[in-house]
Amino acid sequence: MKTRVEARARIALILVFFAAAVLFGGGAARAAQNLDLVVLVDTSASMFPYFDDLMNYLVQDLLTTRLHRGDTFHLISFSSLPEVEISLEVNSEEAARQAFSHVLLLHALGRYTDLVAAMQFLYKNVKELPETNPKQIIIITDGVHDPPPGSPNNGDPAVVKAAITSVAQAMRKEGWSVSILKVPPQAAPDEQNLKSYLGDIADALGVQIVPYPTRDKEHVTGVTTGYPTLIFPAALGNVGTRFTALFKVKNWKTEPIIARLSSVQSEGTELLEKKLTVTVPAGGEAALDVPLKLPLSYPKGAHDAKVQLIFDDDIRISPTEGILSFTYTGEGGIPIPRLTFLYVLYIVLGLAVIYLLARLFLYMRKKLGEAPLSGLARRHGAGMKAEGAGAGAGTAAGVRGAARVPLMGAAPAKPGTHRQIPLMAAHAAPSGGRVRPTVMSIRRAMPRPSIQQASLPPLIEMRVDQQNHRIGFRNVHRFGAGAARSVGGRFSSFLVFLVPMPSSVAEIRNVDGRYVFTPLRGELFPGVSGPIEDCLGKEIPFVNSKGRALSLHFREWVSPLEEINRIMRQARSSWT
Repeated sequence: MKTRVEARARIALILVFFAAAVLFGGGAARAAQNLDLVVLVDTSASMFPYFDDLMNYLVQDLLTTRLHRGDTFHLISFSSLPEVEISLEVNSEEAARQAFSHVLLLHALGRYTDLVAAMQFLYKNVKELPETNPKQIIIITDGVHDPPPGSPNNGDPAVVKAAITSVAQAMRKEGWSVSILKVPPQAAPDEQNLKSYLGDIADALGVQIVPYPTRDKEHVTGVTTGYPTLIFPAALGNVGTRFTALFKVKNWKTEPIIARLSSVQSEGTELLEKKLTVTVPAGGEAALDVPLKLPLSYPKGAHDAKVQLIFDDDIRISPTEGILSFTYTGEGGIPIPRLTFLYVLYIVLGLAVIYLLARLFLYMRKKLGEAPLSGLARRHGAGMKAEGAGAGAGTAAGVRGAARVPLMGAAPAKPGTHRQIPLMAAHAAPSGGRVRPTVMSIRRAMPRPSIQQASLPPLIEMRVDQQNHRIGFRNVHRFGAGAARSVGGRFSSFLVFLVPMPSSVAEIRNVDGRYVFTPLRGELFPGVSGPIEDCLGKEIPFVNSKGRALSLHFREWVSPLEEINRIMRQARSSWT
C-alpha cells in the first residue's frame, strides 16, 4: 500500500513539473556577452569596384548597429603588407561614428596581395586579444596570393597552400567563428591566371564561402555573419489607442533562432503591451505581430514615430531603430486575443495543473489523518508491546528481550509470580534496531569534498611610468610555465603606447613560476646587461628611439576592488 502511494505521488509531481515547464518556458534567458569582432579586408586594386559598398554597407552596419557597448572592433587591411587600421572598444555611438569616418579614408589601390602574411598576421593579433570574449572573424578577399618581389612568401604553390591551411587549422582549433566573403565574386582581369586559395582556407576552417551579393547589398551583413534582420512595416494607416504593428524577422543562419522582444520605446515612452517570443526557421522569415499601446496623452493626427525595439539574449538583430508611420484617431478599444491552438493548450495545461494539485493535497491530507488512528489501533491490539514492534523482527526481539527490574519499595514477589515492569529504556529503540536517519546525520556521514587550490598561473600586469594603466586587460596576461609574452610597441602582447616603440623589444617568460625579463634590443635598455631573474616588482629602465627615458615594471594583477579592500583594512588597523 505504501509503495502504491509513493508511486502515485511521484507521477503527480512529474506531471506538475512538466506542465510548469511548458507554461513558464523552462529556463531563464542567457545573459548578453561581449564580442571581439575582427575584419580582415583585402585592399588590392582588384577590390576597387566593390570597396566603397563594403565600407558603407558591411563595416558601417557592423560598427553602428551590430556591435553593443563593451564589444571591440578591429579592422586589418592587407595588400603587400598587413596593417591594423582600427582597434577600439565600443563605448558610445560617437566613438563608432568617428571610427567609421576613419574607415572612409581607406582605398583599394594596392598592387600586390600577400595572403600568407595576412593570415599569419590575423592569427597573431586575434591570439593576443583577451580570452574573456568570443571571437568573430570576417575575411574579405578573393583568395589570390600575389606577393611583391622579394617577399619570403613568394614560393611554390604547394608551400603557399601548406602555410595558409596551417593558419586556418589553428584558427579552427581555437574555436573562433570565421566567415569568408568572396570579393570580387569573379576573378579580376589581371588575376585570372593566378590561383585562389579561398577554397583551401574554407576547407581547413570547415565553413562555406559566401559570394558577394551584387544586388541586395543592404543584406551583406546578414548573409556573411548570419545575424538576423528586422523588417519594419509599411504605413499602418489609422490606428487607435491599441494596435498591432506587423514586423518580420529574417533568419540568415542554417538553424532556427528564437527572438524575444522585451521592449518598444519611443522618446522614452514604453509602447509594448506585452512581451513576445517568435521562432524563426532556418533561412526563412517569421511574422512578429507587436501589440502596441499609446498613452492617453498622445496627440491625434499623422505621426512618423521613431521607435527602438529591444530584444533579449543579445541576438544582434538589426536594425532595431526605425520609423512607424500612422494616423492616431484617439479611439480606444478592447483587444480581443486570438484563440489559437497554443492558447487553448495553455488553458488546458493550467486547468490540469490546478486539478492535480488539488487531488494531491486532498489525498495527502487523507493519509495524514488516517495515520494516527491506525497507529492507535495497533497499540491497543498489541497490549503492552513496544511501539516499535512493527518496524522489524530485530526491533521486536529487542523489545521482548528488554531487562525487567522489580519496583522500588514494592513487596517481594511471591514464588511463581512475575511482578516486574520493563525499564523506561525499553520504550526507546534498542542499539541494534533501526533508527530513522536525520538530515544532520546524513550530512555528517557524507565525505567532505576536498578543497583543491587553483592551478592556473596568476595574471601579470605591466605598468609604464606616466602611462595610463586603466585600459582594461590590454596589458594584463596569464601565461603558463615555459610560455613567453612580447614587450614593446605596435602589436606586442605588453604594449607601450605612451612613446613610439618598435615591436617586440623584450620578452617576459614564465620559468616554473619565476618570471624572467630578457631585453631583445639591448640599446633600448641602458644599464640592463642581461636577463633579469624574478622581475616582478622591479623597476626596469628603458629609452625609446628618440632618447626619452622611462621605466616599466611587472606585478601580479590586483583587481580595483581588492585594492580598495586593502586600503580599508589598513585604515581599520590604524584606527584600532
